[in-house]
Amino acid sequence: MTSTLKIDKRLIYFTLPIVILMTVTSLTGIFYPGIYDKETTDWFAQTIGQDFSNLLVTVPALLITSFFASKGSRIGKIIWSRVMITNVYAFVIYSFAVPFNFLFHIYCAILGLSVYSVIYFFIKHLTTDFKNWFTDRVPVKAVGIFLIVIAALFVLLWLSQSLPGALANRVPESVAADGLLTNPVHVLDFSFYLPLMFLSGCLLLKKRTLGYFLAPMMLVFGMMTNINIIALMIATMMIMATNTWPMIIAFAVFTVACFGFLLAGLRCIKK
Repeated sequence: MTSTLKIDKRLIYFTLPIVILMTVTSLTGIFYPGIYDKETTDWFAQTIGQDFSNLLVTVPALLITSFFASKGSRIGKIIWSRVMITNVYAFVIYSFAVPFNFLFHIYCAILGLSVYSVIYFFIKHLTTDFKNWFTDRVPVKAVGIFLIVIAALFVLLWLSQSLPGALANRVPESVAADGLLTNPVHVLDFSFYLPLMFLSGCLLLKKRTLGYFLAPMMLVFGMMTNINIIALMIATMMIMATNTWPMIIAFAVFTVACFGFLLAGLRCIKK
């Protein structure tokens, strides 16, 4: 039995305090929304939507996958680590873009624990040949092209919101509506996540070991992020009485596509 299949209870030890603290912050935000009274209506709606997504999607996903990952399940490890990376993304935004409230230190604790969980996973698998986890039936070309195309589309989408303001030296309307200094989603995506998604697609097309590690990560990230966006849009529609159905449908289609490609890849994992 290889080291990647050994029982590792540390994954549960990392996960349990995170999900407990996330449950606390989510329930507090949902049932005591007064903590967000410094936010604009638009940003308030998005924060509430994120709280629901954390409670109903991320917390169960982390609990279930950490259990199987700790038992040595490769599928469990793949999904757990990728959901945890998505959690880093979410709590960077909570920590830096949500106006200061009494949950601030809990946001920081969740962010720190999530970051160290990911670091622990990377260190644990520095010498792991992730390509060897999969059979030759992985749809390498389809997944690689999908990731590259999606990264390019999101770059164009975010540029359409931020570039006109930058060229005119004014704050973009979406940033002003949220009452923020900058859009944290744009910062994270331009600086890190979208380049990484593009890189993962290219490496997978070349059948590099790192591509087999990064591609599932970006598929899970895309799926979880779009579920979060759908939750934000539903909350925005209910609170602000705006019609976000076209965008909800578009992101739902994207979510299903990510899930389909992820499922196709997971079916090719060696026993």
